[in-house]
Amino acid sequence: MEALRDGDPRQIGPYRVEGRLGAGGMGEVFLGVSPGGRRVAVKVIRAEHSARPEFRVRFAREVDAARKVGGFYTAQVVDADPDAPEPWMATAYIPGASLRDVAPLPPGEVARLGAALAEGLAAIHASGLVHRDLKPGNVIMSPDGPRIIDFGIARDVGAGTLTADGAVLGTYAYMAPEQVRGEPSGPPADVFALGCVLAFAATGRSPFDAATIPAIVHRVLHEPPLLDGLAGPLRPLVASCLAKEPADRPSTDRILAHLADPDAAPLAVSTSPSDPDADRTEERGTTPFTRVADAVLPAAGIPRRTVLAGAVAATAAAVGVPAFLLTRGGERPQAAASADTLRPPTMTLAKDGQPVADVAFSPNGKILACGTPGETVLLWDPVAGHVIHELRTSAGTAAVAFSPDGRFLATGHTNATVRLWDVESADTRPPRPLRTLRAKDVQVNALAFSPDTRTLAGPSRLWDTATGRVLGDLSGAEGVAAMVFSPDGRRVMAGMDGFQGRAEPGSVRVWDARTRTLVAHIADQATKTSSLALTPDGRTLVTAGGGAAIRLWDAARIRITGVLNSDRAGDVTEVAVSADGAVLAAAGADLTIRLWDLATRRVTATLAATGPVRGLALSPDGRTVAGGSERRGQTAVNLWSLR
Repeated sequence: MEALRDGDPRQIGPYRVEGRLGAGGMGEVFLGVSPGGRRVAVKVIRAEHSARPEFRVRFAREVDAARKVGGFYTAQVVDADPDAPEPWMATAYIPGASLRDVAPLPPGEVARLGAALAEGLAAIHASGLVHRDLKPGNVIMSPDGPRIIDFGIARDVGAGTLTADGAVLGTYAYMAPEQVRGEPSGPPADVFALGCVLAFAATGRSPFDAATIPAIVHRVLHEPPLLDGLAGPLRPLVASCLAKEPADRPSTDRILAHLADPDAAPLAVSTSPSDPDADRTEERGTTPFTRVADAVLPAAGIPRRTVLAGAVAATAAAVGVPAFLLTRGGERPQAAASADTLRPPTMTLAKDGQPVADVAFSPNGKILACGTPGETVLLWDPVAGHVIHELRTSAGTAAVAFSPDGRFLATGHTNATVRLWDVESADTRPPRPLRTLRAKDVQVNALAFSPDTRTLAGPSRLWDTATGRVLGDLSGAEGVAAMVFSPDGRRVMAGMDGFQGRAEPGSVRVWDARTRTLVAHIADQATKTSSLALTPDGRTLVTAGGGAAIRLWDAARIRITGVLNSDRAGDVTEVAVSADGAVLAAAGADLTIRLWDLATRRVTATLAATGPVRGLALSPDGRTVAGGSERRGQTAVNLWSLR
């Protein structure tokens, strides 16, 4: 537990606040004590969200849904005030280590754990809810038995939600196939996760464990689980829970009956897509089990929502508070992911349409612009998770950039044009197009504003933003993949990828912004420079493309000062630097984004994207990473909360 900070509440409703348990983009979690001395975890919604009436309505709805959950094996909602100036919800405070920290367990303990978790899921399902993120980190081994926590993505049938539509829910190695495919998921998805959790409890690893997200997803969808280390009645129990088809998984009642007497209540192992020769249940002659798909919940599809992963021993993420878990004794929260642990997105912004080409945060962090190959630019609220405005364009969009003063948005297009938009008041009125600028005969893949906003740089040209007048041409800038101004505005730097056979791939070129003359040319890279970034002090230029190496350059002397390399990342396709210059984000071909500490040159976190990353940005406050993702005909942007 952390000490309270200046400005933290000392009283929330009837609860005296004693410390901080966690915080996230949607709210904060505090340790509270009731007048009678009972300890609770109190989640408080941030003011910017509570000011929205529709948010309050949905928050109240989700509090009501969470209150339905009964049973001895869950953390209960004990109090809430959705109508308070800052809405809050209090849940039982559960001390103890997570299953993730204590596995593997002896077979007898695994069986008892299975019974406890099945009872907990039965209580959740009987209340008309589905947990949808059961995993070892969400099972607290409290002194009086295991408790299921974190109902952040639990859903009441037919209700609205606080999160954004269209995202894959859950943690990949514990997700059911239907969740991985983004399909509606009901109680059978929780049963699948239960099988994964029990396998982890017995062996210390997920039955679909692999080195990369794509490999995990492939195994979940197409391969049988690894059940080595499971013996006796546990093996058929776990195997039946891990059936690929939801209708082939047992109900929680059947699981409990099997654990009580395996011989009297046998479980059949169903055929999986990767096991075509296996016998069907009917052919084995075993007792048919109750189909979860036919029990508890109606057949109506449950809306897909984003991950709000992790919480403090309760339903913290139901109000949008991300990943914290209690350690042994419950004294100090710790981040749920290490540098090597794959961290799924906190939220995914998704909308039917074209894939993402580029993303950019506004200077105040309130807008996330998303360019697509279609004739649309989307402006998202990255906190609430909804589209604020859709800008119609005359061609596909390959680049987006905000001016440093927040007045303009520039969009670069496939028809060699740049459109300048007035977005100064985009939070209250639709942006309006100001003017269209024409580049040379080349697709506009990169744009950059000067620090004073007066100049816009694009492939081959500089423009005056006030008048749209061409200030001059940049020689040899037709094959540009990325551009940036130096902090003093005196130089323009561009990475060249040889797009459409133009320029020299693998080079970085530097121009004098006033005279437009080429002052430096780096031709060190082997294939192409697909992305570059400059630290805020202007001292270090970061380049990437055509390999796993990320090169660090002395920007003044144009010489290499270091190379960052992650063998597992594959080709690095995108780089971005935080506003304070401390963090470098680098997207790799292995569908991850690695965060580097530029001072120590070490990886501090690994983020798992839902597809190839197209466009990468860090919010101005450094708390959020945004990565555009290709996802089956949808415009999708993954967001990760870093604090």
